[in-house]
Amino acid sequence: MDIEKILSTFEKNGFKTLHFATKEELQQYLKNEFKGTSIGFGGSVTLSELEVYETLEESNVVFSHAVDRSPETFEGAMLSEVYILSANAISATGEIVNIDGRGNRVSGSIYGVNRKKVLYICGTNKIEPTLEKALWRAKNISAPKNAKRLGIKTPCAINADKCYNCNSPQRICRATTIITHPTSAENYLIIVDGNWGY
Repeated sequence: MDIEKILSTFEKNGFKTLHFATKEELQQYLKNEFKGTSIGFGGSVTLSELEVYETLEESNVVFSHAVDRSPETFEGAMLSEVYILSANAISATGEIVNIDGRGNRVSGSIYGVNRKKVLYICGTNKIEPTLEKALWRAKNISAPKNAKRLGIKTPCAINADKCYNCNSPQRICRATTIITHPTSAENYLIIVDGNWGY
């Protein structure tokens, strides 16, 4: 897998890109880059494992519904200057794929009235060679594992094995986005070597 070639593809589409070998390198970058700003978070096992929230909470005003599910937190995240999330999959051909249940995570990545930067932080495990395979990964790997983690009652949550395209009231696959170019703010794709999240 040629990470630099993949990042170059995203750069041609207007993304800024960064590549870190370790979690600690990512954390140091974030500490140096963000101080005294408002930061919203999309729900993410990747961000949790990389301790991104903990890294930024000391020097910034942070809003994460993984920490607090109050309406004020969701609103604060949407109004933040910086929005940080991961992706269910990224393709070597230059697309970022996410599936969302509530819509706050994908909408926060597309637009925010005060938004200056959007950061997608992903492990190398999220990279697929094509858009088709990225969509398959998001639907059949990421979503079922998230459903199981959340303890919801959907067919995919039982074994976390694949999508059953269910109509369960607790279905978490309600909005699928494919981002090909930045929308309203500076967009960063940050790759961290290793298996992070689903």
